[in-house]
Amino acid sequence: MVTIHITHETTYRHSGPATAAWQMLQLQPRSEPAQECISFQLEIKPAAPDLTTRLDYFGNTRHFFSLRESHQELSIISRSTVRRSSEARPLPGITQPLHATRRQLATLIHSRGQFALEQFLHPTPAVPLLHGAKILADGLDAQTSPLIEWIAQLGRKFSDHFVFDATATNISTPLVQVLQTRRGVCQDFTHLFLSCARQHGLPAAYVSGYLLTNPPPGQPRLLGADAMHAWASIFVPEVGWVDYDPTNTCFIGASHVAVARGRDYTDVSPTRGVFTGGGLHQLKIGVTVEPERVALTHPGELPRMHTQSQSPFHSRLPGPSQSQSQSQS
Repeated sequence: MVTIHITHETTYRHSGPATAAWQMLQLQPRSEPAQECISFQLEIKPAAPDLTTRLDYFGNTRHFFSLRESHQELSIISRSTVRRSSEARPLPGITQPLHATRRQLATLIHSRGQFALEQFLHPTPAVPLLHGAKILADGLDAQTSPLIEWIAQLGRKFSDHFVFDATATNISTPLVQVLQTRRGVCQDFTHLFLSCARQHGLPAAYVSGYLLTNPPPGQPRLLGADAMHAWASIFVPEVGWVDYDPTNTCFIGASHVAVARGRDYTDVSPTRGVFTGGGLHQLKIGVTVEPERVALTHPGELPRMHTQSQSPFHSRLPGPSQSQSQSQS
């Protein structure tokens, strides 16, 4: 069990006065079987008198507000505390091979009413079904390997063929370019993983969140130096949604904090909105993710990054308790 404190600071600075602003935020961590959001606070300057909260279709918490006073800087600070335990990872042998899973999924969707899974099989503007993504799974055993092992094998192929490079892409880089250059960040690798999985008949969702990491040996943890993270979630009929981090080649653990789930990044963007006036503006983001207390089997082996409603995700693994957008790295 680990308690994680997260501070996410977003600042918009304008070259001239902005007379109004409308914003939508998705910054509050979800409460799920292995994760509990025990506190969440928003600090907005100038103050937003009409802040409202609602759950979206996917069960994510969204905050909405507007400003109708002149300002040249808008500051949004979220502070979260999350209690996180390790996922109850299924043994590979209890899952069927991919070829059998496809038939089982078809039965679930068409005969047993789980129609919500269908949306995670189709392309989206951010996740086109590219042939180059599909063939990333070439050579993997779809006939006899349990599906959990097939997912792990696909992740290892990603690790062998793609390089993390924070300078290679931006939020609007098309997926076909990532395939060509073989370089990108977690947002790119997650979209690519989804494209591959969906073309092999697996419902696959996008997850945005945070990752608790260790600073380099001998160096202090730097405030504001972290970033939002992203990973994939694959629906496995026998056990539910199973989360896999293709950037770090691992199934998620107690260091991953889920904030929002959807079909692609567009569904889970942490901030989105428009301004009236203001001229040019700059966006500055600072994220700090730090532990309160770590009690893991191997506390020194946290992943190291490279620089509640009935939603489609209500079926999770059983556990001990179960304008402007920001890019994710």
